[in-house]
Order: sequence, then structure tokens, then C-alpha cells
Amino acid sequence: MSKAQPIHSQIDTRELLANAAKMGVQELEVLMRELNNVLSRKKHKDKDHRERELLRLINETVLAKEKRERYWTVSLQLEEGSISAEEHRELMQLAGEEEWLRNKRVAYLVELSQLRNLSLSQVMEEMGLKPPGHG
Repeated sequence: MSKAQPIHSQIDTRELLANAAKMGVQELEVLMRELNNVLSRKKHKDKDHRERELLRLINETVLAKEKRERYWTVSLQLEEGSISAEEHRELMQLAGEEEWLRNKRVAYLVELSQLRNLSLSQVMEEMGLKPPGHG
């Protein structure tokens, strides 16, 4: 039993351009409109895909629940003055990780705002996010 082979079409760009050069102006204008439509659809598809990927990344760039809870626990101990040296090192490590994730998240938000042609604050508002220190 033979397997069906996928059909691959290979277009030689030079041959395509040579044929386009032989076309009349109206025929060439129609071809250009159609090529622009194809390009526009591909760009839109790529934009939608990247937007979905950015939303996923934004949602993933937060400390895990257990780490957040531990961060708040040792932060409270620091405020109360009852933190050990080991817990202080742990707090610094968690704070560094949280800061790194926050910076990545902001970078993803900035890219999303550029993709949507909106300001960062508009995108954050749409997503129900508040800037640090605001709630």
C-alpha cells in the first residue's frame, strides 16, 4: 500500500516576475490587488496569533501562588522585625524573581499595546490591570 504524498508547489520568483512583466497594466493591477489581499490576510492572521500568545504570556508572568503567599509571609516578618537571616535571603530571592517576572510582563504588555495601536495604560485598563502602587 502506498502512502499519499503531499503536493508541494514551488514557485520560482524570477519566473513569476518575468510573467508579470509580460502582463498588461490592468491585468498587473488586478494581480497586485490580489497579492495585497493575500499579504493583508497573512499579516492579520500573524497579528492575531501573536496577540493570543502575548495574552498567554502576560497571564503566566506572575509568581506561583505558593511563592506569592511565602513572599507575603516573609515580608510581614520583615516588617515585624522577626525575620531570620535565612528568611531574609529567601525574601530577596523571591523579590528578585517577582521583579524579573513583572519586567517581562510589562514588556509583553508594551508589545501588545503596540500591536493594538493603543497606549500601555489603555491596554492595562482594558485588561483590568492597575499600575504598581495603585491598588
